[in-house]
Parts: sequence; structure tokens; C-alpha cells
Amino acid sequence: MEAAWGVTKGKSNVVVAVVDTGVQMDHPDLQRNQWVNKGEICGNGVDDDGNGYVDDCRGYNFGDNTGIELMGQDSHGTHCAGIVAADSDNNVGVAGVAGGGGGQTGARQMHLT
Repeated sequence: MEAAWGVTKGKSNVVVAVVDTGVQMDHPDLQRNQWVNKGEICGNGVDDDGNGYVDDCRGYNFGDNTGIELMGQDSHGTHCAGIVAADSDNNVGVAGVAGGGGGQTGARQMHLT
């Protein structure tokens, strides 16, 4: 990874979908790189963007049919999301493959489904 990061640390407009069981959305290593659905008003119980999913502000939990509680019954998705997008410059935990670097924030966004 170090050699690849020497070439590029990616672009902030790239969105990676993590399709897995629950993700701990408040995990310290996943704070800066979360995708935000700007067409949705979080927590109002309405499908504001008309995509068929209510309150899917940061993704959707299809197993439990909710956009609010993404953790679900398992946390394996937290591990997988961390491999992809754990913050690389926060001196916490691990560095994700696309977790940013060089002081960048929000270098990658993950769309959690």
C-alpha cells in the first residue's frame, strides 16, 4: 500500500459501497469518510429523495429494513469498511486502503448498504 499511496491517495468523489452485515457508524476510524445522502433529511421518517428508502442518510440496512440503525445484528461490516476507508491520518486504529492521507479529510466516502 505504501508504494501505491506514493502514486495516488485517490479522489474524494469516489464512493465505495460496503455490502456486509452491521457497521458501527460512530467508530473513530470511520468518521471522516462516510458518504452522506444529501437528498435525505436524517431522522424525519420520510423518504425525502424518493428512492424508496426512508432516512437513508448514510446507507441502508436491508436486513432490518432501516436507514437509521445500520449496526444490525453483527459488526463484520465495520471490519470490512475499515479495510476500505479507515482514516489513515488520525493516529487511531488502522489505515484503510482508501482512507486518505497527507492531512486530507474525507478522502474517500463509503456508501454502506
